[in-house]
Amino acid sequence: MAASTSERDDVAKKYDFYQLLGVEDTADESAIRKAYRKAALKYHPDKNKSKHAVGIFHALSIANEVLLSDNLRQEYDAKRSAKIRDKKRQEAFDSKRRQGKEDLERRENEASKRQKKPNGTGFGAGGVPTPGRAEGWDSQKEALLHANITRLQEQSAMLKAQRDAKLRSAAKAN
Repeated sequence: MAASTSERDDVAKKYDFYQLLGVEDTADESAIRKAYRKAALKYHPDKNKSKHAVGIFHALSIANEVLLSDNLRQEYDAKRSAKIRDKKRQEAFDSKRRQGKEDLERRENEASKRQKKPNGTGFGAGGVPTPGRAEGWDSQKEALLHANITRLQEQSAMLKAQRDAKLRSAAKAN
């Protein structure tokens, strides 16, 4: 039974076919067939009574079909590598954003330590709040930091939109 394109895409979103079968992405046809037979015996609904066995068995069948067909495998590999690239790009972006946030918090902590607090309350003489931030920190630096954060968020949104457009065009091509 051949699975429809949408059915293959749905299963591919949920599982990595190579991991599902337990083979490398360079595996040849015989290794894929052997891994499929082994996994199919393990998850066949007649042998495995768990409630997830039917879904996994169905996914194994689709993975086997895709990886044994040259055209389907090339399509799957292209989509998989794009997904991996996008994930790495997003992780790098998240890392930069997290680093920026940590730098900002560190500078704010250092600035608050350098601020003069004569009576220990953060207020000047007569209970009037002390104006401004610590020395070396000004509104221009803060505005630049916020502009950089906004720019990174816009870039992230643009990259996500481009990725989604590519995936939609690839799905339409199928």
